[in-house]
Parts: sequence; C-alpha cells; structure tokens
Amino acid sequence: MTDTGREPAAGRADGPENGPQTGAAAGPAVPGRPRVDMSVEAAHEQYAPGRGGGAPGGGHEVQVLVRLRAEGLDATVPRRPPERSEVIVIDCSGSMGHPSVRKIAAARRAAAAAIEMLPDGTHFALVEGTDTARVVHPRRDPASPATVAASPASRADGARAARALEAHGGTRISSWLSLTRRLLTARPGAAFRHALLLTDGMDQHGRAEELRRVLDDCAGEFVCDALGIGEGWDAEQLREIADRLHGRVEAVVDDPPDAGLPGAGSPDADGSRADGAGADGEGLGEQLTRLFRELVGASTRRTLAGLTLAVHTGPQASVALFRQVNPTVLDLTGTAVRDGGRTLLPTGAWSDETRWYELRLRVDPGHPSVRGVREARIASLRLETEDAAGVVLPREEQITVRWVAEAPPTDLGAAGRHFRRYTELEEATRAGCAALGRHDVPSAERELGRAVRLAYELNDTAHLARLRALVTVENAAVGLVRVRDAVDPGHLRKLIARSSRTAPPPRAGGGHSEKPPVCCRRCAEWVRPDRFCESCGHPLGEER
Repeated sequence: MTDTGREPAAGRADGPENGPQTGAAAGPAVPGRPRVDMSVEAAHEQYAPGRGGGAPGGGHEVQVLVRLRAEGLDATVPRRPPERSEVIVIDCSGSMGHPSVRKIAAARRAAAAAIEMLPDGTHFALVEGTDTARVVHPRRDPASPATVAASPASRADGARAARALEAHGGTRISSWLSLTRRLLTARPGAAFRHALLLTDGMDQHGRAEELRRVLDDCAGEFVCDALGIGEGWDAEQLREIADRLHGRVEAVVDDPPDAGLPGAGSPDADGSRADGAGADGEGLGEQLTRLFRELVGASTRRTLAGLTLAVHTGPQASVALFRQVNPTVLDLTGTAVRDGGRTLLPTGAWSDETRWYELRLRVDPGHPSVRGVREARIASLRLETEDAAGVVLPREEQITVRWVAEAPPTDLGAAGRHFRRYTELEEATRAGCAALGRHDVPSAERELGRAVRLAYELNDTAHLARLRALVTVENAAVGLVRVRDAVDPGHLRKLIARSSRTAPPPRAGGGHSEKPPVCCRRCAEWVRPDRFCESCGHPLGEER
C-alpha cells in the first residue's frame, strides 16, 4: 500500500473551545496528476464525566465525518487498461410478458444498449433469470459458464442474444446471483467487477433465507445495481441486495405518478430524476435504456479500483461504525479488516466524484494510556491504495479530543446536522410507507408529514416530489399532510427504493437557515424565516 506520510494537517473552523475540528489534507499539487483530497470534521470537546471508564461498558463514541474527493481520474489514460468484468441479469419470468410484452421488450432493448457500450476488452455475459439462471451469451457448455471479451463481434452477438430474450418460467433471484458470482470470480485478476440486475418479481415461498446466504457469499466480490420494473417487485428485497452489494436501487416508471404534481421530475442530487421518471414523453423502453446506460457507464468510468481508509488507533480506541452517508447511505462496517494496530476500511472503486463517510470511534477515556491526559490523540486517518501509484494521496489526519466533565453544547456543525436530518428523513419515509402498507392512515400521515417537513428543511425537492405521490401537502414547513384517497402500491416501492439518497451538505454561507419556520401575519402560513414570505410575498419582520 502507498505510504502517504505522517504530517498532521488539522485545522479548526470554529476554534478549539467548542467547535468541530476540521482539516483538509492533500498531497502536493502536481499538474496533470490525479489526486484524492480528504477533509475531516470531529467535535474537539468530548464529554467524559469523572474519566472513570467513560460511558457504561467502558466506551465513549466519537463521531467523525470524512469527505473524500477524487479528481483527475477520468482524464488519466492508464498505460494498461484495467481488467473489467460485467454481468447483465434480465428477469425472463412469465410475468415479464404479462399483461403485455412491454416489460420484456424494454428489457431486450436496454440490455442490448448496455452491451453495445462496453469498452473493448471488458469481459461480459448476459444471464437469463427464471426459476433457474442460464448464460445466453456467450453460448458455452452450461456446465462451464464463462464471460467473453468485448469486441465489435462479441458485442454484436451479445446484443442479438438480448433482443431474442423471451418471458417464461418463474423467479429465483438467489440462483441468478449465484451464477453471477461464479462468472465474476472466475477472473480473479479483474479489478472492476459489476453486475446489473433487472426484475419485476421477488424471491418468496421460503427463499428469503436462501437469498441471504447467497448475499453473504457475494458480499465483497462484486458491486450490483438492482432495478425494479412493473408492479410485482419488492422494494425492501432489492434494497437488501443493493445495500449488501454496495450498489444502487432504481425504480422504472411506466406512467410517472407525479404528472401534474408540484415538483414532478425534479432531479436528485446525483442528476437522476425523481421517481426514476424520465423526460416528458419518455416511454418505458427509453427510461430503462437510459438507466442501463447510466449505471454501466458509471461502472466503466471508474479507474481507481480500490481506495482504503486506514484508521490507526491505540489500545484505548476501536472502530464502532463506518458508513457512507452521501451520495447514498451504505453501511460499510462489515467490510472492516483489522490489521495489527489499525483498521482498514475499503471504500470501493472510484471515478471523479465526492463522497461523505461517517466514522464512529469507541474510546475508553479511563484507559491507562490516556488516563490523566486532558487532551489526547485517539486516532489518525490515512488513505491507501494498491493499484495507482500515479494518484496523489492526502497527508495523514490526526483526531484529537479534549475530555470535559460537562456535556458541551456542540455537534459536528452544519454537515453533522445535515446528515442527521437525512437519517431522520429516511426513517420517517420508511415508517410512513410501512404504515400505509398496513392501512394505518393516522400513523402514515404522522410519519410522512415528518418526512415532508425534513425534506422541506433540506430543500430536497426530488424527495418532496416523491412524497407528494402519496400525500397532499397542506403545509410543508410544519409537515401537515393528508394521505391521498387512492395510493398506488407502486409509488411506495419507488419511494422506498430511493429513500437512501442524500444531497451533500450546503457550502459555508449556502443552504437554508437553521432557524425554525415562522407564521406569516398576512396569510397565516408557516414558512422559512427569510426576508419575505414565500407563500404571499409579505415582508417578514418581527416574525423572524
């Protein structure tokens, strides 16, 4: 692994007394060289009453936010193209041709388009998923399935095979993933291994445990993006697949439910559209083809195969949690590898992009190594990679805390509040959807109203648009909503599928006020505490 040095690069944004410690570490700027920057935020003062072992169980959790930004990777031309493997899995069960052939027709078109865009040399396979799994391209002995290198000829053959797919049989997603794992792990030298899975159904009839066992086998072997189409897929099941395999979930919309609703078609923070809806007039085939191209393109653009956050701690500290919080929420704690006095936390493959992570360190303030020390270094963070010596990595970051006997009135600042709100937003959204699923309207209105208020405060117009497919919003600022008279269960699946999406924190001086909403004297609406009422335009004076 690359050694990035040990020079501390910790700065303070709000002063050492009560603000979060922040640092932005970077290696020397080298023209034409790709680089990764790292910034860290952690509350400097930590509450440890009496220092006699800290919290119950001898531990105290210190929360750290880590922002990683990679740039220059997309413009880098490697001396030797990295090895890539791609498997496209298409649900070909009978329901894909019912009540019409539109779903299977859209799947044929999208699969062919995805195959046609694969770079030369990428090893790929097309899998037909029914109650079994079968490789339909390349055609080999079924006992020895394999991938084939992309070339003009193999891509043309693969596209023809995709256009010939037929709907028949049942659904057994666990068998599809098992075959996908076999195909992708057959080439251990492939630095980038990606799967794309489309289904209109779910594993059922006692197969849930089988699916979990297969996911255990697949975890860490490849990344899988999952798409649901039609009305029979299970959003929670696809979320489980994508979460375990560190991919995205997408919902394909036949008739965008938000047509005519405020905010319809609003883009998410990642540029994709609310509810998976496409441009006006975009049909099922166009939407699915666009999503396939987007997901395969995102995978093939990645040129840095692995970036690891190495956390060095002493005997007084350990890693309690590690998760990605932007652009999607992914729990990565299970990927941690203990290596002597440090913990290695893989972050996956990278292109030019920015991601945010939450790290929680469990620290014992009463440990002999720090007992009696008012201010202590509890950890250091360093980025490491094995495959790209040309990438400039940041310097090491030090995490220091000062123990205090009284709880300080601080948190991680705007970024910490921002992601805490998104955690609450996802919880409220999924709780509201669950309540609707069991026809508990009062609970649904309470939870979805809370979700509307949080999305409003976050200015997440895309999430608001998806919520409006389920509720009529009477006052977003206070979360007053009514469940619509007729709610399509498909809208619930779409909302659940995208509920883990987040936007990055607003930059300093940007975003909306942290103050609570105020009531306008003219129109009696609860609105943001800006200069003018956003409902009627009346100047807000004393109300603010």
